[in-house]
Amino acid sequence: MDALEQLQGTLRNLNQLALARMRPGDTLQMFDELSRLQTWIGAASRLEEPPSGTIEEALLDYRQKKFIKGLRQIRLVCYGCTQNIAGESLIENREYFGKLLEYIDKYTDRRRSFRKIYRGLLSSYFAYDPHAPDSSLAGRGNWEMLRIFLAKHLDNLLTGLFTPEWLSSLIRHPGLLGEHPGLSFDTSLLQGDASVFNEARRHLEINVESWLVREIVMAPFKAVEAMDDSTFKEHLDSLLLLLSDYPLYAGMGLKVLLDRYAQCEDRDVHVSLRDFSTGLWGNPWLPENAHQWQCGANARAMLEHWLKRHLLSEFFCLLSDDVAARRQNFWDIYSEDMTGIYFALGKEAYAIENMALYKFRKAAKGLLVRLTEAKQDVHICIMQFEHHHVVEFNRQSNAAYFYDTRQGIPSFYFSKGWVEIGAVSTRNITEGVDVTRLSKPLRHQDVKRFTWEGRFAQELGMTENGIKSFCRKYQCLYDDKRNQDGHQWVVPVAADQYGREVWSILTGWGFGFSEKEAGYFR
Repeated sequence: MDALEQLQGTLRNLNQLALARMRPGDTLQMFDELSRLQTWIGAASRLEEPPSGTIEEALLDYRQKKFIKGLRQIRLVCYGCTQNIAGESLIENREYFGKLLEYIDKYTDRRRSFRKIYRGLLSSYFAYDPHAPDSSLAGRGNWEMLRIFLAKHLDNLLTGLFTPEWLSSLIRHPGLLGEHPGLSFDTSLLQGDASVFNEARRHLEINVESWLVREIVMAPFKAVEAMDDSTFKEHLDSLLLLLSDYPLYAGMGLKVLLDRYAQCEDRDVHVSLRDFSTGLWGNPWLPENAHQWQCGANARAMLEHWLKRHLLSEFFCLLSDDVAARRQNFWDIYSEDMTGIYFALGKEAYAIENMALYKFRKAAKGLLVRLTEAKQDVHICIMQFEHHHVVEFNRQSNAAYFYDTRQGIPSFYFSKGWVEIGAVSTRNITEGVDVTRLSKPLRHQDVKRFTWEGRFAQELGMTENGIKSFCRKYQCLYDDKRNQDGHQWVVPVAADQYGREVWSILTGWGFGFSEKEAGYFR
């Protein structure tokens, strides 16, 4: 006797033993369990859409004969309402679609049959997009008539036996057949809970490309326009998560979020919004990505600034010996004035096992080149401004090299960008191309008059963005009184919290200190 026969024999003996021990009331438990199984099986089962070939035959036959023969053909035609046959879909033909609903009316009292027909109509309701640019006036009218028909007969679908998952879900969410179906889940989606919507979509077998999914996903994004800044920011992470779950609508939703954030009074960096935006559309200032950035100019400029600040911070934190963060803090002040930023990295920056470096390289995609020098631990940051290109090395002991672009473009600059230029040499970067375009090296050394930050600020000059950034960063009040006393004033609110290197920047910009006013003027 093999193993299978042994198992069969064991099960047979167990069944006989169980039946022999049954008491009169035990049959009730069996019937109860049978009922549960039937409910479970019935709820889990789905009505599969008939083969497309069969649907096409039923549609063609209906068009030719203008008559529908029996339940089977009605079901097939209902599933195929949105299919284009002979240049037109049935739902876009007033005559044929109206007659179809007349045929279906005859089955409303036969609940089991009607439910099968209803499922096909529901499928077409989800499939036809009444908001599509190519939808016809007749199609939109018939779709609205279908919506009303489905809503009217929803209560006629229960048979008393078992309820399929799709019907249970539709009964729980009747708003899907209402005048504003897109608002059915907006509250839960704003709170970051998409589970109810996802469950309903799964049970109703709604394709992710359906107009309904688009309307539901985009509904909370339409709501953000009316929110105040604080409320909007509270929901921002939830909305980004929703776009991650539904990437088909990520571009539409992200445009709304970026343009709304750019309108906020406080536009501090939102890390998740920055990373999601650059991950979806790439670098905001590279020409090859321009066609992807669908948001407004203000939002795009905001993202440019955020990304430049982020890349600067990561370079000095991960790849340099800027322990006191003095270089990072200084260049952060000028970050909004940068027209571009690039990185020439040694081999160590490409360490496979370092996740932080991997994320940095990913964020700097399109801005990276390799150095040809044998030294693997040399890394360079190249910052571009209106009149200067500045080269900073990862080691503070190295000088920073300032190129005045009014005297010519540096030898390491490539007008077509850095994406495909291969490797560059440190020598090319630091020595310039000829006598008229030699770089000006400035070391990170403090002197009696001011710190190196002051000397760098003197070379670059003060800008409107720079002074605003300085005052935000170091808690200062800025007052332009040139029309009154002829001076610009910067008054520290917490001067004792910052060192000499901070106030030296103002000295480099030409400010003097007033003991009387406890502030700087120029």
